[in-house]
Amino acid sequence: MTRLPTILVALAAALTLAACGGSDTTTAEPAASSAAAPAATTTEATPATAANGLSAACAKESLAVRTPGELTVGTSDPAFPPYVEDNDPTSGKGFESALAYAIAEQLGFTQAEVKWAKVTFEQAYAPGNKKFDFDLNQVSINPDRQKTVSFSDPYYTAPQSIVVFNSSKFAGATTLAELKDAKLGTQIGTSSLDAARTLIAPSQDVQVYDDTSAATTALKNKQIDGLVVDLPTGLFLAAAELEDAKVVGQFAAPGGDDWALVSERDSALTTCLNVALAALRTSGKLAAITTEWMSTSAGAPELK
Repeated sequence: MTRLPTILVALAAALTLAACGGSDTTTAEPAASSAAAPAATTTEATPATAANGLSAACAKESLAVRTPGELTVGTSDPAFPPYVEDNDPTSGKGFESALAYAIAEQLGFTQAEVKWAKVTFEQAYAPGNKKFDFDLNQVSINPDRQKTVSFSDPYYTAPQSIVVFNSSKFAGATTLAELKDAKLGTQIGTSSLDAARTLIAPSQDVQVYDDTSAATTALKNKQIDGLVVDLPTGLFLAAAELEDAKVVGQFAAPGGDDWALVSERDSALTTCLNVALAALRTSGKLAAITTEWMSTSAGAPELK
């Protein structure tokens, strides 16, 4: 995620996550037995399974964590909704708080065994030792950061959003088609600009600005009807930067930013974090957490 100037530091920006996609793991099929082989009774070896249902390598007692029996998760201070409610990650309320506890459960930890460490966004991916086992803080995957830390597979791909004032005639839009006649603006050279032009294709040219701050000022001055930005930025702007504004909705777009769990460079824990995420994805729990906190509670319905 690209960090925004000062006040936007907490939430958005480089939603930088110039994005790497998650890697699928496949298991090769065993070779077929030769028909000519003599009949024999054999017992196939099966991987040892831990109490949490994962492989023995991901058993709680085998995990490469800072403190045996505890899982330390990094988060920002302050941490904002919809990621953490009331700046209290221990509550389990908020997208990243809820997800952290779901991952912990997959790895065999109880909620009481999860500890939280406050770190800045930049400290999460800076070189060197970490005071967390993994950090969950809207950190995007990009090649520069991959030189200093280990990333899990993505747990979220940030979509685009449209911010308008509640008094706008477009505040009640429920589809992208209803925004065709809106005068939209965004930062030049961004995926938001591409998304606005190709997916909304408004009847008026999309207005472009040097940065998000300038585009936000244009919205404040009513020079544009709506601002197209990535969803985390949109949520922050509507909650903290703009009075009487809202995210009218979100929409998926090519070039979305992938967020991942961050661990120390070459951390042995990363493999098991990926296993835990895969289990949450398969069970549908990851999707349920995402819908609850990044759509329903965040007040950002999907526009189609």
